[in-house]
Amino acid sequence: MSFVYPHILYFLFLLIIPIIIHLFNFRRYKKLYFSSLQFIKKVEKETNATRNLRHYLILACRMLAFTAIILAFAQPYIPTSTQNKSFERVVPIYIDNSLSMSAKGSNGDLLNQAKTAVQEIVDAYPRGQKFMLLTNKLEGKEYRIINKTELEDRLAFIDFSAISRSITSPLESTNAYLNSIDFDGQVHYYVLSDFQKRNLSATEDLLDTNATYSFLQMKPQMKQNLYIDSVWFDQPFQRVNQNNTLNIRVFNTGDTDLTNVALNLEIDDLKRQTLTDVKGKDYTIVSMNYTDKSVGSKAGFIELVDENLYFDNRFYFSYDVTSTVKILIVNNENSTPYPGLVYATDDFYQIEQNNVNQLKTNILNEANLIVLNELESISSGLQTQLKQLTDNGTHLLIIPSPSYDPKSYNNLLASMHLPLINQKRNKEIRIGKINSSSLFFKGMFDEKVEKITMPPLSKYFTSTVYTNANYRSLINYENGQPLFVEQGETESIYMLYSAIQDSFNNLGKSALFSSLLLRVGEKSQGNQPLSLTLGSGENYKIKTTEQDQNPLQLQNEALVFIPEMTKKQDILLSLLETQIKITR
Repeated sequence: MSFVYPHILYFLFLLIIPIIIHLFNFRRYKKLYFSSLQFIKKVEKETNATRNLRHYLILACRMLAFTAIILAFAQPYIPTSTQNKSFERVVPIYIDNSLSMSAKGSNGDLLNQAKTAVQEIVDAYPRGQKFMLLTNKLEGKEYRIINKTELEDRLAFIDFSAISRSITSPLESTNAYLNSIDFDGQVHYYVLSDFQKRNLSATEDLLDTNATYSFLQMKPQMKQNLYIDSVWFDQPFQRVNQNNTLNIRVFNTGDTDLTNVALNLEIDDLKRQTLTDVKGKDYTIVSMNYTDKSVGSKAGFIELVDENLYFDNRFYFSYDVTSTVKILIVNNENSTPYPGLVYATDDFYQIEQNNVNQLKTNILNEANLIVLNELESISSGLQTQLKQLTDNGTHLLIIPSPSYDPKSYNNLLASMHLPLINQKRNKEIRIGKINSSSLFFKGMFDEKVEKITMPPLSKYFTSTVYTNANYRSLINYENGQPLFVEQGETESIYMLYSAIQDSFNNLGKSALFSSLLLRVGEKSQGNQPLSLTLGSGENYKIKTTEQDQNPLQLQNEALVFIPEMTKKQDILLSLLETQIKITR
């Protein structure tokens, strides 16, 4: 005889309870005195024998009742020849419950088909068979060896999950669990999935080479899917009452060309619709135009209609509409007016110019971008303030003076991990390589550009790179020395290794100089990406001055969680590790 729940037999130790009750449940007799006891003694002897027999029968009934109850919960059965070693075999079953399993199959969605297949698999095994049931969640409760009844109960509650895993992930983790409990019996793995290509990674490197594997593919009726890959704006930033061109890239994974695919745009109260055609095994880029009527944070989504899969029909995004960008230009008596003239060409920039000797802390704190315009020296107090501001997300552009103070400049550059500025060279030099593939130049060039054709510069500054330097060279001189660099960590500090006065060279009057300043102004908004995917490992920066201890939360109608965060000054870095699609 075998038992479905043999561990319940340990409760047989409870049979000691009736025995204890029997031993300690003695009746105390009261003594009575009579003149003649011969007849009474005979009656007592016969009565005690009857009473003891009755007590033993009661004890036996109690023990049999407890034993029957325990055996009933242990579920005994007589194994057949094929069942006599079922306790030595475990059948782990993995159901892929990712969102791709919501595709329509021959009998409902693929996940329900997988559940039906699991039920058929379980029914084919003997009654005492042990199972494990795993999904993409891989929660702790899934790493348990269970029986058929418990598996059927858990099977009914499996639903779609946004988590998508490699096929080998649950197999490897299950094998690790079985090894941790020193299981040395037979294992037969069942994997039920639609087997997306992105999840098929090195299945030949399975750890348990002695196990048996059965892979059951759930096939959809239609092998195609429409989805939105990404969205982006033509404009570097969005303004009130200015036309926005939103680009949407739509992919068609099927072989059939699709026509008149409807795309619906919804941003707050704004709604737009357009139609597009998408060729099979190809993508198309659709542009939609609209205008924002107010400032602030905007949240929206693009939705398409797909007859097969529904979970990826919406692409959520968000962005900010600002009224102005505040630019502070710090001058001295000999500074040129070129930076101010460049930013004055666009009324989006709110420009304030101050002499370095009249700077106030509140003016520095309010600026989105600070331009050090040809200062001869930078005081230690100003260096400390600039370091704190740049750590908090303020952008900084440094344009050196022809008569700069090397010590003060290099102290600031070293604290920001930028190349040190050396000596002035009175020698003509041309501009060499431009790193047009950098994100800084995104959208500035129609195609990849290696060099810019410009007249040679009459003078320039040399520089020195040291071990702790952390920068990205955007434009170089022809000798490889940097002309314009971006700080590599924050990507918010910029250094020009040339003065712009007419007596030095003609860089300040060139279109290249104006383009660089305008791009720095655009980036000083600190624009965040339109959308992010949790699990990508990317950082999302949030500038805050809140002093309370309440954590940042991400939430929607059905989910609230606190992401991993680190704080640097007033910047919260939210690390996106969880694999759930969100927008800010």
